[in-house]
Amino acid sequence: MRKTQANNLDRKLSEEKVDAILAGAMQEFLAHGYAATTMDRVTAAAGVSKTTVYSHFQDKEGLFTALIQQLILEKYYASFNPQKAQLMEGEASIILRHLAFSMLNNIIGDQQVLGLMRLIVGESGRFPELARAFVLNLEKPFLEDLCQFLMSRPELNLPDPEVAARVLVGTLVHFILIEEILHGNDILPIERERLINNLISLLTANQTQKDLPADQYSGTRQKSFRRNRKNSGKFERDYDSEPKRLRSIRLTDTAWEKLAQVAAKHELTRSEMIEIIARDGELT
Repeated sequence: MRKTQANNLDRKLSEEKVDAILAGAMQEFLAHGYAATTMDRVTAAAGVSKTTVYSHFQDKEGLFTALIQQLILEKYYASFNPQKAQLMEGEASIILRHLAFSMLNNIIGDQQVLGLMRLIVGESGRFPELARAFVLNLEKPFLEDLCQFLMSRPELNLPDPEVAARVLVGTLVHFILIEEILHGNDILPIERERLINNLISLLTANQTQKDLPADQYSGTRQKSFRRNRKNSGKFERDYDSEPKRLRSIRLTDTAWEKLAQVAAKHELTRSEMIEIIARDGELT
């Protein structure tokens, strides 16, 4: 029992030291760049011994790679892992829109992530292994996961899911580069909602009506019967047998699509949006 508790304590202390080393490394890399950062600087910033640093990380490149892997665990898989999308119910367009907004919101809202990206771009000429580590550990698995999701959605009728995945990721990375890395948001301005909505529309352009769920728009995919006219020339009512509650929520396809876009923007479902509207709530 005591031995187990001692092992758990040692493991906890070891994890805390690794976290301290990674935090110190991030601080030094962002402040001084990759070339000027030394293991001595990292050791001082982390408040641990040099022996402790080298017992966990062989060299500076290994330390930098560990930072990228930490980024994947904390930011990527926790926030917008495409594998989670396969478990989500609903239209592929809504899932893709949610993933796209999550990717931009999580990256643009984190100065450490942006700083790391600037560092990789700036140092890639002298240290190509840094860029390769980023591509291998982050970009590659992300594209593979996204491609797998697109392949699992045959209703999209994508001729090449891998190319579609690269188009989506490439568009979002370009947006981040222009907006944040190259400081060109005032030169090439575009709203992220406009960009994502049109990007998803392009990727789902081949989706046919017959491939959509039958009840996607509460039956509005089926045309109504032509109504009869009275002798006076007025149309007869065609909803006498229909409950008033159902008549009040008849919406056009366009209205449902707009509702879906607004819901995705706020990371809500259509049902949640309808409930908020019904209760006279406001979106923040």
